[in-house]
Amino acid sequence: MTAAPAPPGSRSGPLRILIVKLSSLGDIVHALPVAASLRASYPSARLAWLVEQKWLPLVRRHPALDEVFTVDSHAFRRRPHRWQEFGADLAQLRRFEPDVAFDLQGTIKSALLARLSGAPRRIGYASNVRLERGASLAYTDRIHPHSAHVVETMLDLAAALGPLQRRLEFPFPIPAAIQAEVDAWLETNRVGPFAFFSPGGGWASKRWPSDRYARLAEMLERDFGLAAVINRGPDEGALDSAHRRANEIRARLFSGDIDHLAAILKRARLAVGGDTGPLQLAAALQTPTVALFGPTDPARNGPYGEAAVVLRKTQVTTYRRHASFSPAMLAITPEEVAEACGRLLQATPAPPPPGPAR
Repeated sequence: MTAAPAPPGSRSGPLRILIVKLSSLGDIVHALPVAASLRASYPSARLAWLVEQKWLPLVRRHPALDEVFTVDSHAFRRRPHRWQEFGADLAQLRRFEPDVAFDLQGTIKSALLARLSGAPRRIGYASNVRLERGASLAYTDRIHPHSAHVVETMLDLAAALGPLQRRLEFPFPIPAAIQAEVDAWLETNRVGPFAFFSPGGGWASKRWPSDRYARLAEMLERDFGLAAVINRGPDEGALDSAHRRANEIRARLFSGDIDHLAAILKRARLAVGGDTGPLQLAAALQTPTVALFGPTDPARNGPYGEAAVVLRKTQVTTYRRHASFSPAMLAITPEEVAEACGRLLQATPAPPPPGPAR
């Protein structure tokens, strides 16, 4: 295999590339094609990813990566005495000796980590393009992406290194043992074909009310014979009203880590939710997806894939966090969502049943 040409100024040997994308679920999912594209473009390079420890499962089995490094900045902020552990993580990262670091996050924290990695070339967004303005001070290359969706703007950033073979691939291998555990859970709970609901969201104005999910579940069961499985994330205690309502519609509540979440999404007939990480993961896994968007812009960060339908009733975009349902989300009716689900169900084949047919 012929080594990829190194950019001017790099040291001898294989090119060493560091991707800095720390969090969170949906954002990291959208970044997965960057690793695939850099591997296709620089096949002999050493390719690494720096991620928060919490989100390690999203990238640790990415086939394009040679190494994955982690930091736990959240633990460090809670317990500053853990500086020694943070320093050890940083020392391990510096031993990788990257030639170039891509900061796909665009925050002061991620930009500082790119700088502390020792990479002589650091590529990030121009200050007026992404997130925290001060981050651009840490970059040697400041890029103005020409694309709209975050998947493509991150690829625009990667293209600053040289000609890029863009690979719109979202690899997420699921261990067979994990898939077997989820299949056993579905069997034990007598769950046949089902729709997966993701009612959470980073803030309330992105959410759809629980009673609407309940009405949707009733229609999907009546018209398509689908059961309902409702996701309950680790930080979603405030959604307990939605989960109590699940009992009335005979829905199953699902709680699991990232690997188990992916495994159940692989078995779902379709997924429905707002602007959430689980919904982005569903689209990446090619599960038919109905996305409900209100204040945030689906053209920028909606589900990326052909088997996705987006419902939005406003053109007004804001990323300000509000503690109540937004009028834009309330304008979406269960009937509209059920109709979109029906279109997807007709257009996409059902996944094969796990093991022997039930």
